[in-house]
Amino acid sequence: MGLGSVGPLRRVMSRESSGEKGARGRASGASSRARGAKTARASRKSPARRSSSVKSSAPEPSLQAVIFIGASSISMMVAEAREEGLRVLDVLSRPIELVYDLFLTGGISRDTADRCVQITRGFTELLDEYRRVGEVKVRLLATNVLLDVNGLDLFVNRLQVSCGLHLEVMDDGEMTRLIYLHMKSMLEKYAELSHRRLLVLHVGPGNTRLLLFDRGRITYYANYRLGAHRTSAAVGAADPGSPENEYRLVKEQIRSIVEQMRHDAEESMAGSPDALVIYGPDFHRLHSPLISGEPVSLETLAKLTEEVAHTPFSQRMERYDEDYATVRALLPTLATYLAVAREFAPRSILLPADDFSHAFLRSLMPSERDTQVLEEEVIHFAVLLANRYRVDRGHSQQVRRLSCSLFDQLQDLHGLNRHDRLLLKVAAILHEVGTYVSSKRHHKHSQYLILNSEIFGLSRRDVEIVGLLARYHRRGEPNDEERSYAELDLDNRLRVQKLAAILRVADALDRAHCHRIPGFTVRYANRRLELLVPGVHDLALENLALRSKGQLFTAVFGYDVLLLTETPV
Repeated sequence: MGLGSVGPLRRVMSRESSGEKGARGRASGASSRARGAKTARASRKSPARRSSSVKSSAPEPSLQAVIFIGASSISMMVAEAREEGLRVLDVLSRPIELVYDLFLTGGISRDTADRCVQITRGFTELLDEYRRVGEVKVRLLATNVLLDVNGLDLFVNRLQVSCGLHLEVMDDGEMTRLIYLHMKSMLEKYAELSHRRLLVLHVGPGNTRLLLFDRGRITYYANYRLGAHRTSAAVGAADPGSPENEYRLVKEQIRSIVEQMRHDAEESMAGSPDALVIYGPDFHRLHSPLISGEPVSLETLAKLTEEVAHTPFSQRMERYDEDYATVRALLPTLATYLAVAREFAPRSILLPADDFSHAFLRSLMPSERDTQVLEEEVIHFAVLLANRYRVDRGHSQQVRRLSCSLFDQLQDLHGLNRHDRLLLKVAAILHEVGTYVSSKRHHKHSQYLILNSEIFGLSRRDVEIVGLLARYHRRGEPNDEERSYAELDLDNRLRVQKLAAILRVADALDRAHCHRIPGFTVRYANRRLELLVPGVHDLALENLALRSKGQLFTAVFGYDVLLLTETPV
């Protein structure tokens, strides 16, 4: 959903033209904020001149910026990374009408593309003021609803050329990760919620997401093609006429999908949740007393929805003083909130007072802590999925442990990164889920089940890579006959080859599923990679498995793999 305003700033900018006057004013403001950042730097540096130990222990702060192209606005946040966290320096937002093109025509009009380019280029020019202080790390991202757009490549190319930045189009997995991080941050503020079963509901422009938290851990999530702007476009195309008829059409649009939500979550839910947590930009723009952090009754939510539903659209525009797209999406948003609340019958309804738009932009500037938290949840969710398909837990854990050990000890050989290690972990956990279908050709069944499962915290590309790793953990080599492999770019194909080779070796080391290998150290000997195992003398079975399963490793890295008993010195 398009990001909203931050205080009065958005309203000021929307009133100003894109001409020189507005540009001078914005540049002046950015310049003063940049000078403030520079002054703050200088003040923090001065003690360091007196103490070299302080200087070495305090990393130099850096400036970060994120520009987000949403469905109904383009927003930018500038922040300074400090030891205690991000210090926000600037937040800007300009409305766009991208949402109408997306859901009415499936493309992007020339006028809309022109405005997106104009706003984005203007934001990048404002960043020049901050570059006078120092380097600015900039991310340019776009909403996941763009993935359904015809001619997306041309639009992306035009933006990249105009502003000189690489555009990342987010997928559903990335959006879900951001919502999760926001929710985790909120749980830290409201400790009493961390011990409850919470159903989190987020209605975006094109999709609606459900996340179930049980005592602070995510146990279920799902994504549906039911969004505020998607519903609004469908209803608008039908020309509803009266407000009452509009509300009837909206309810018809969402009814069957909300029923499906309940059916899908039945097994994981096991009764009604303690609370339904609702948040998103449109509701927060209401300036409603409901948004106080206090529980809201179903009756109160229903009353507000009915009130909006029976108010003519022109009066809604006057009342809420927002852009056309936001007000148009308001009724579908509220109707979805109400329908989900009635379907799941939570004990209470919570509407966090946090500014969603501001928090969303902050979450696009990832921290090391966020990365760690997300990795833990990805692994937790992968284990839940493995348990659902009744994998051999002992074997899964052993292959995971051995895979990571091999990955870590061969860092100089493969040159992969932390995220690649995470994908290897997930693949090790899930590589035998296909035995749930049949032990025969189970590697192919594993790939199918993985590709048709939601793995929390992973992008669609990540899931495809994990599926390929499971596909190649047993036999065969990555080749262009496998469509999902052939469609990858060169970097990802190499990633699959390296990770599959490592996974296959680790799986061979537990060929009998008896966890005989406690660990190993790596030693290079000519063209051999020797794995020295302490305390195990009979390695015939594992070496036999390595003769076939190690062939991929040899082809990828140029080393034959051999297990040897480590001899005490």
